[in-house]
Amino acid sequence: MTLCTKLTAATRNAKRPTLGGQGAKGIIPFKHDLLTFMKDVRRDEHILTSMHMINFMKVYHKAWLDTYVVGKVDPYKSLLRFCQSFAARHRFSQGVPCYTNLPELDMVFIRNDFAAAFWNKYNDHNLRDIINADETAVYYDMPPGKIWAEVGKSSKVDVTQKHSDRPIAMLSCRADGSKLPILFIVHGTPGGPIDLHELATYTSGHYYEVQKSGWMDGRVWRTYLDMLQYEIHGPTVILVDNFDAHVTQESSESIARDLFSVLEPIPPNCTSVCQPLDVGVMGPFKKLLRTLWLEETPVVTAGEKRLAMIKRSIKAWDRISADAIKKSFVKAIPRPEIVLV
Repeated sequence: MTLCTKLTAATRNAKRPTLGGQGAKGIIPFKHDLLTFMKDVRRDEHILTSMHMINFMKVYHKAWLDTYVVGKVDPYKSLLRFCQSFAARHRFSQGVPCYTNLPELDMVFIRNDFAAAFWNKYNDHNLRDIINADETAVYYDMPPGKIWAEVGKSSKVDVTQKHSDRPIAMLSCRADGSKLPILFIVHGTPGGPIDLHELATYTSGHYYEVQKSGWMDGRVWRTYLDMLQYEIHGPTVILVDNFDAHVTQESSESIARDLFSVLEPIPPNCTSVCQPLDVGVMGPFKKLLRTLWLEETPVVTAGEKRLAMIKRSIKAWDRISADAIKKSFVKAIPRPEIVLV
């Protein structure tokens, strides 16, 4: 067919400068099959890696695979790069697997049931009287999963650099978008040097507690409840996960007796969809921590690092917007259109 015939027979938009068909040709005759396989695997929440993609080719397209690796200096690395490029081109990205005991669809059903029951009980509550609280670890210089090492040299590291000390930040926010002060749990001995001398140097306006393992326990939870009596405006619904220190008969009775409030546990194994802080706040908070780390001057001593982590956390918490918090509550506990009375 002559060029003149092609031009007169073309049905493409006249504004286009070419007839189409230019550019590099795809080398994967089964790309739609491979893409469908990848989407099916992730839809069922199974692990998908380059190895699974290669196994798919070994089973269903062995002849093409054998032809592709011919002449490659390192067939394995070539296939890995091929799979990585294919995945990136079709909007797949690498991520850390988040293991769960329940399929996502089941968690959504549980969330909807929980939300319906929640608003059936607390529909008349002012949004400022609904609080969600959760802990998160704050690291100063946590070693990554991978490091740079010279080619041909060892990748060993000093065991003392394996872990970085970290305080725990107990974050609390209200459904109206407002935030409560942070309760920091510092790793140390109650009554020890950190407790007696260091806590007094920390930023005012927030709360601090020392615990041997640097984590939440019954004693620290009681400290948090004591803190709440100065922060709540009236009878309050306190949303927490099913962590043992939070959800006990003693805790529930203490909240009812001392705070005239209600402890409302979130369904187990569903915090990723039912807990407002997990749904829309922790991610931005962690991202802000990483951004603020870039602005800091490195420090050396353990005390300086603890103070730096606390200051960084407070700055990040201050930058979380009320709108983001309100949206996280709406997404985690959607209010049904009809509330049963």
